[in-house]
Amino acid sequence: MDLRIRPIGGDEWRLWRSLRLRAVEDSPDAFRSSLSQESAEADEWWIELIRQAAEHPNALLLVAEAGPDPVGMLFGRLDDSEELLLDIGAMWVDPDMRRQGIGGALLESALSWAEDAGARRAELWVTPGNEAARRLLVGAGFELTEETEPLRAGSELMVAKAATRLG
Repeated sequence: MDLRIRPIGGDEWRLWRSLRLRAVEDSPDAFRSSLSQESAEADEWWIELIRQAAEHPNALLLVAEAGPDPVGMLFGRLDDSEELLLDIGAMWVDPDMRRQGIGGALLESALSWAEDAGARRAELWVTPGNEAARRLLVGAGFELTEETEPLRAGSELMVAKAATRLG
């Protein structure tokens, strides 16, 4: 498989929107917003969202491409908390492409970017029962914590924090 992981530019909002809507439709219990919320957003909202993220020095929008096809995504943001933290979100791989190392490649690219920027920790939230994601995270050095919170406002579904030290 010809796999390429790359950051996207601000003009690639259609690509990100397409991946994001596919992701939320495929895995609604893995994202804080719903398909109905995100699909209702106007083009202008997506244009501004992706432009701001792509141009921000502390944000990273990654796309995985297998040949010409976009098959995965990841958003990362550096947070200036007590120590520089990489907050990972919007991580998803097309169901037909799972278990081929794409999630690991996305995660490795994001962690490398964060380490180069001086980040000391990385965190993300994972839905209990998503064993494939949990195995991927543990294999990448993350530890599952006891910290949980609702997936979204009003949801009974909880997500758990996974964290790792960098460097």
